[in-house]
Amino acid sequence: MNIKSVRVSGLFDRFDHELDFRPDERIMIVIGPNGFGKTTTLKLIDVLFNQSIRRLARMPFRRIEVSFDVGATIVAERENGTEQDDERLPLRLIFDGEHGEKEPFYPHRAPLEPRELGFPISAIEKLIPILDRVGRREWRNTTTSEVLDLEDVLATFQDELPEQPETPYSHLPQWLRDVRSTVAVRFIDTERLTHTTLERTRYAWGEQFRRTVHIYSKELAGLVSKSIAEYATLSQSLDRTFPARLVAGKDSWHRSMSALLEDLDAIKRKRSELEEAGLLISDDESIEIPDLNDVDKSQRDVLAVYAQDTKRKLGVFDDLYRRVNAFMRIANSRLRYKQVMVSTEGLGVISSTGATLDLEMLSSGEQHEIVILYDLIFRTSEDSLILIDEPELSMHVAWQEQFVEDLEEMAM
Repeated sequence: MNIKSVRVSGLFDRFDHELDFRPDERIMIVIGPNGFGKTTTLKLIDVLFNQSIRRLARMPFRRIEVSFDVGATIVAERENGTEQDDERLPLRLIFDGEHGEKEPFYPHRAPLEPRELGFPISAIEKLIPILDRVGRREWRNTTTSEVLDLEDVLATFQDELPEQPETPYSHLPQWLRDVRSTVAVRFIDTERLTHTTLERTRYAWGEQFRRTVHIYSKELAGLVSKSIAEYATLSQSLDRTFPARLVAGKDSWHRSMSALLEDLDAIKRKRSELEEAGLLISDDESIEIPDLNDVDKSQRDVLAVYAQDTKRKLGVFDDLYRRVNAFMRIANSRLRYKQVMVSTEGLGVISSTGATLDLEMLSSGEQHEIVILYDLIFRTSEDSLILIDEPELSMHVAWQEQFVEDLEEMAM
């Protein structure tokens, strides 16, 4: 189920916007004067599908209607709405699907109850000292002044709170959870160069700002290490069973000379590509394949099993290599006098003279390019609706012109 169109009415009590997503076009560019609600419209879509519905109720709009390509629609509207309504009026959500209209959902009538938590609600201020209670189920983040409800707190500070028996959105109707699990939406906002994390200092809790490039570098290092570990585990398993499989399949390993040569050449190329991408360390002790004209059939059987096993081992890297290769190719085509590298340490940058540079030495435009590329390639699932707010931020006009082509390539 994919989003076909979005209609927003009464945005800031003034604007009505329509977004039509054509199935034959993978990219849409939304333009308009500042202050007309482009960013807020994108945030509305993101909140509807990803965040607390009660947060949606605090946003300045009267009605949003999302239509899907299967004929279904979901509507969030102010109850008893008129043109004079404001964001304080409660919301009503309606879903009309292939089996008819579902029972409307009223978020203000079905909040997440404290009894559903795995700890007393009174413990929240102790566990998260930067939160001050301002209502029965509302807290103010003292560092940002943002007011959060219980769902927001659970979603924002899940790493600092005890593990919950239910998800933060378990109280939502089944039809809304089904829609959210079916429709993937990813929002990349303008504050993408820094991430805010909650960290305990020696004396108190505080919010720390970390460069996104460092966060993504660490994340990528984890992905590389995970693939290498899977490669090692599979290698040990195949090596341990190699003799038994060779003997058991002695009548089925026969390959023609040309087919075996093709397999061995493909393995050599793939290993070289993985080493170049930083996913596999060069092995000076790798097996040298002899001239096949000098081996008999039994020896070719051994090489056939070796080739089959090696293809399986290297296949562990297939998905990650495809992503890393696209990321490095596009990123390095933009950088001048620098080059992005990938290794078990994550992302690295070297200058044209071979000197290693800190990721923060990249310009803001270069960081924006790398962060967006990483988000799109590594953090976005297939068939997602990707919303990028001001993608051209800090980018040179030449990069802006090339950016659409990059998106088209990644959308294939």
